[in-house]
Amino acid sequence: MSEGRPILPHQAAEFYTWLWWSSERNEGVFDLGDPLGRVDVWVDERLAFRTPGDSKVTAVLTGDNPSATLEARAALAGGKVLEELRLGIRRDDREYAITLKGAPMHFTRLKLPQVLLEGEDSVIYDRMHLYEEVESVIGALFRQFAGVRSEGDWESTTLQHIRKWILAAEDE
Repeated sequence: MSEGRPILPHQAAEFYTWLWWSSERNEGVFDLGDPLGRVDVWVDERLAFRTPGDSKVTAVLTGDNPSATLEARAALAGGKVLEELRLGIRRDDREYAITLKGAPMHFTRLKLPQVLLEGEDSVIYDRMHLYEEVESVIGALFRQFAGVRSEGDWESTTLQHIRKWILAAEDE
């Protein structure tokens, strides 16, 4: 994600929140078009929040499905923004885990699917292919977000739905 223009802190936080909301809204299914097709994406075992304007993480939720806790959406409702987001990604029979971190959307803690090939060169090339695949998925997800975000009705439609989703946690 480091190619092209830098991503501003609010764009990364909005992307992370949109991913979380979209994964719950769409039951984790994203259609990324050709050549990626259907991909399952879910928030995995880590969410880190910060106060807008600060660079330090102020709250971290970990463990089994922290995105389903009241504390997670309460952090958003309280004005905190996502600084880190751990995702699970499934494409075909391959499953990845990756943490997106900060405004540059650094890839950290990347877990690639098991490599089944033998031979040093084959393993290296297979791992390179898997890394490129997960990078393509994250890029396609960001392009999908950017398309939605740049629509003229972002504030009046999508953002309102996200706000309702955040506040719905308080009613549960």
